Amino acid sequence: MKNKLNWLEALLLVAPLVAVAMLWNDLPDRVPVHWNLRGEINGWASKPVALLGMPLINIALIALLHVLPRFDPKRQRTGGTHGRMESVLAIVRIALAAFFVAIFCVQIAAALGRPVAADRIVPTTILLLLAVIGNYLSNLRPNYFIGIRTPWTLESPETWRATHRLGGYLTFYGALLLLALQFFVSPGIFAILVPSAAVLLAIWGFWYSWHHFHTHRARSLEPGGN
Repeated sequence: MKNKLNWLEALLLVAPLVAVAMLWNDLPDRVPVHWNLRGEINGWASKPVALLGMPLINIALIALLHVLPRFDPKRQRTGGTHGRMESVLAIVRIALAAFFVAIFCVQIAAALGRPVAADRIVPTTILLLLAVIGNYLSNLRPNYFIGIRTPWTLESPETWRATHRLGGYLTFYGALLLLALQFFVSPGIFAILVPSAAVLLAIWGFWYSWHHFHTHRARSLEPGGN
């Protein structure tokens, strides 16, 4: 299974570069790189920057996710044993790589003059990425580079577990709810809802971890508490 995930990850990283090489002569000198809330192109870049930027950022990010865990003090203290952590990280890397490939495909299609509903596709791919991450969030063990990292989750393993368990549910089902909601609201409103939901989730994670940590600590200080 691990080898299959590694091959899929490598394919997602290499495929955009192969596409660039094959389509280079057919693409214009300027390529779209940004769209407004109505799905209209409002940002352009030169062909080399636009076509190579996204694949190279993708490769750099995935490489960083390979390297950072090796320097995590929490992982070093446990001898590198984090249960399902390695498999979860592999899935997260693939989900991120797939997200960047999807955005890259939107760029290519728009550059070739194909009609692209970027105002729908981009938020949808973000929500799919969040759904994948949310599904595996509870499997993350305390670390310094990925997850809901607040002073309280990093201080208390119990607060980490509680925050990631509930945060996983909220992220997964919230993403699915927004994916369904997009069929009932305008693209402009949908494009606003997605980042707004992400901000609310971040605020919730900060508050909940603080609340759980202090509540748990107060109970442990009560007579007879553990």
